Parts: sequence; C-alpha cells; structure tokens
Amino acid sequence: MVHENSPAIQSVVIMGGGAAGWLTAAILASSAAVKARNVKITLIESPDVGILGVGEGTWPTMRDTLRKIGLDEATVIRQCDASFKQGTCFNQWHHTGTDDTYYHPFELPAGMFDTDPMAWWAAHRSNSSFAELFTAHPQLSQAAKAPKQPQTPDYAAVANYGYHLDAHKFANLLKQHCQQYLGVQLISMHVTDIISNESGDIHSLANEAQTVPGDLFVDCSGFSAQLIGQHYQISLQDQASVLPNDSALAIQARYVSNETPIASNTHSTAHANGWLWDIALPHRKGVGCVYSSQYCDEATARATLLDYLERDTTTAPVDEADIRKLSFTPGYRKTPWVKNCIAIGGSAGFLEPLEASALVMIELAASKLAAQLPACRNNLAPLARQYNQSMVAKWQRIVDFLKLHYVLSDRRDSAYWRAVSNTSSASEQLNDWLCLWQHRTPNLHDFCYQDEIFPLASYWFILCGMNFVPQSPGNPDEQAQTWVQKNRQRSRQLLAGLPGNRQLIEHIIKQNNQG
Repeated sequence: MVHENSPAIQSVVIMGGGAAGWLTAAILASSAAVKARNVKITLIESPDVGILGVGEGTWPTMRDTLRKIGLDEATVIRQCDASFKQGTCFNQWHHTGTDDTYYHPFELPAGMFDTDPMAWWAAHRSNSSFAELFTAHPQLSQAAKAPKQPQTPDYAAVANYGYHLDAHKFANLLKQHCQQYLGVQLISMHVTDIISNESGDIHSLANEAQTVPGDLFVDCSGFSAQLIGQHYQISLQDQASVLPNDSALAIQARYVSNETPIASNTHSTAHANGWLWDIALPHRKGVGCVYSSQYCDEATARATLLDYLERDTTTAPVDEADIRKLSFTPGYRKTPWVKNCIAIGGSAGFLEPLEASALVMIELAASKLAAQLPACRNNLAPLARQYNQSMVAKWQRIVDFLKLHYVLSDRRDSAYWRAVSNTSSASEQLNDWLCLWQHRTPNLHDFCYQDEIFPLASYWFILCGMNFVPQSPGNPDEQAQTWVQKNRQRSRQLLAGLPGNRQLIEHIIKQNNQG
C-alpha cells in the first residue's frame, strides 16, 4: 500500500556523544540522502557524562569512512595520537607455551582466489605458519614496519591497515569536524524526560529547561541505553553463557624511550582467566586485562595486569591508582530499531573487544541507516524489520567468530578455560561448521551473507593459528606453492622498502605541522 501523505523524516536527533554518537553523526551528515533532502542532524551531549574510552582498534573499513566524511589522514594521525594497525598477534591462546604465537592479519592470503591455501598448508605442514607462508604480515609485524611509504596517498595502502587511536581524542576530533564542516548541531543538555506521542513514537527529548523534538532518534547513550533499554524496555540478548567475559581493567603506560618501536598490530595474550590487550600508540600503550567475574576476582585480574606490565621492558612503571575498571553485560539487542528509535554503539550491544568489533559495528550500523534513511514515517516499520534482521545476523556472526578462538584452545589450566573451550556452549551454527571442517577446509559456500562480518580468510587464519587441521583436506592444488614463493618475494621487498611505524608517523606529523 502506498501512503502519499505520510509525514517526511526531516530531522534526526542523536542522544549521546563519544565515538558512537559523533561517528554516527558524521556518517549521516556526510551521506548523499541527508544532503539531498536537507535533513537536520542534531546531537545531544550531556555535560555530566564523560566518554568511556580505553583505547580503540579499528578495522581497515575506517579508512574509507574517514575519507567519506572529509577528514585527511594526517589530521587523524596527529590529533588522535593514532598509529597503524595491520592485524592482531595472539599469544598463548592455543596452549601455555611461550612459543604459542600466531597472527590474524588484515591481508588476504596470497592466491586465495586461485587455489585453497589452507588445504595446501594442512597437507604440507611446514615449519612456517599459515600467515607467514601466505602474507607478509608476520614479517612486517616483527620488524614494526609501517603499512605504506611517505609518498603513498592518504588512506592508500601498500599493506592493508586500520588504526589504533585514543578514543577520547577521536571523539573530540569528530565533534569538532561535525560542527565545523558537516552542519551537525550540538545541544549540551542532560536529558531527564523522553516524551512520546499517541502512537508510541518518541516526539522529543527534554529537561526542565529545554525540549528537543525530532522525527528519528538514535540512541548512542552507551551502556545506559536510555532510549532503547530504559524507555522501550528492549532487553539485551545475554551472551554470558557463550562468552562469559564481563569485566576489564585498563591502564595507559608510557614508553621508556621516545624511540621505542611502535607495534603494527594489537597484541592479545591469554591468561588463566581471560586475555590481555596491548595497543601501541605513538606516545604510550593502552593495556587491559579482560576477564570473567564468574571465575576471577578483581584483585587477581589486577595482579595479572601489573605482572604483564612489569615484564614489558618497553614501558615505564605505572601508578596502580590509574587502573580503571569496565564492567559490561556481553550481549546485543535483537530489536535495535523500535518505532522511530535506533540504537547504535554500546546501547545496541557490546562484546569483549577481542577482534575490535565495537567501532566497526558503529560504522556498519550508521552506514546502513544513512543508505536506507526513511523518507517518511510509513517507511519506519518495514525498514526496522529489515535493519533488525540484518544487524542481529551480524551480532550472531561476531559471537560465533569470537567463540571460535576459545573452542579451538587446548588450554585446560583453569576452570575458566575448561568452561569457555567447551563446544556445548557454542551455537548450532559454529558446531555445524566445526563438524564439517574436520573433513575439509572452510570455503565460501559455508557463508550465506553477502556482507559477512568476517571474511573466509579470517577463519583460515584462526583455524590454522590454533593448529586445527582437517582430517582429509583433499588434494591440495600445488599452484599454492607458487603463491608461497611470490609471497616470500613480496615480503622481502616490503621489508626492504617500508619505513618503521614510528618513522612514518613522525614524518606525517612533521609534514602536517609544517603545512
């Protein structure tokens, strides 16, 4: 049925700042639909609520997002204390030995569209890791190399990359950019009242001094989820039975020297009750201990974090009083879009930051909303159903991919690992995959979505890194050997031609300051 006189969507009100709110505002305000229809974007930021931010990792998608919203890369590097991230290095996830290290690069394996690299690796089982045979990432990582050269254009890559950045500084840069260049209106107020109309849609957000009306409301209020959770009473789909980690202790640690090499990947190191992240920025590291309060108390987690830092020879001593605690419920909302309200960011869901999915889910959600921005109120319900179905599928894929890291582990050194590695808590989909992959390598036919959250290559890297070998990988295509040789040659060329991470970052900052 066509509704010709349905009221138009002319204004979007975003509740909450931080990286979620301002990134959503930037993506919406720079979109073609918003510009063409002259839709007004307003962001309400409470002066009483600070930004949660413990250091962030992004995916390579962020490069295109930043380009689209009109930021130049040098500004991002300089103002966000950013560094280049080319993937993740996992330590002691498979077992507790010090030799247990593998990589999940942002690079695709050489020859993956012409052959089956995993089948070749499984058949030959050479002394080299899968990632080392088919990508340059391990070699670049060990040498702390940058992913590009000084003359490489903004956002272009020689080796694929995302960023590590300071979450507070990133939010502030986006805030400044949105107001200065994208026409986003900022209203500083603490919302105390959510006013609905007779249909149940939100009409306006208010306090005793001010009322802000809107046609579409985006809940970026973080874990408080004031609109989607408190107002609409949409509960989280709790994932604690699958992924029990619900706490993190985080601290910033300065380098012992201004010349310390800057790591080109996130380091994720497993411990008896969870794992630690180690994110290298130009002037400091962000380090955190992720754990499950069901299996570990805060004092034990604190001791684990401090012990890790004490053994890190690249960082100066820290003040234990600077450790911050983050508590969260692992889960997501099955209906993040209700009536004229869409939850994006922590209000829509949060899972442990094992594969840095938080910012990319904001990118995906905001980009999807921008591309399908409802023209009128009668578009809301059908778009909500479509959006919810798509976003829930993405959350489920993230849960499965994170769980894959645990169920492949041979660690049984604690009650935590004995529980989290048990496949009985994994989804039917993940158990089906593991059953199939015991007899063959994963292939594209295993994945049913056009825009899979993690590509096939990511599964290969984790499976091979955790030494998961199909019983009968089939007849490997010996063409893969040719790609191994090509990758070795490329790796040598990149090692010789790329500068160090610190060298390139300092060059970019110097050039930007001179400009």
